[in-house]
Amino acid sequence: MSERMIFCLGEGKYKSKGIGYQKNNQAFNKSVTEKRFNEIRDLIRDDILKDLRLELNENNWKDEWKKVTKEQWKRISEIPEFDKEVVEGIIEFKLDLEETSLSGKKVSVELDGKKYTATID
Repeated sequence: MSERMIFCLGEGKYKSKGIGYQKNNQAFNKSVTEKRFNEIRDLIRDDILKDLRLELNENNWKDEWKKVTKEQWKRISEIPEFDKEVVEGIIEFKLDLEETSLSGKKVSVELDGKKYTATID
């Protein structure tokens, strides 16, 4: 049994076969080098999800995944190997990764016939 998988999911009814199942150095069902696997693992485990405690009981996992904030999911989604469909298959709910911050967006208004544009900090 492999333990070098991050967010990997097999295929079929029991998810116990296929591309993401029981393989070494896999992230989001993609093969990665050992070095890259360690980088992704450390980023997720030691930084993004450092307070998440997944128990061995599958029923507890569902509750724990719901504790992950939108900001944490957003950071995970920025990992180049990220695959939303694979992650949603594991956590068993849809992720909302839409940007809600207005930071960096340009806003224009028109006053007295003059147009003003500003970027939101």
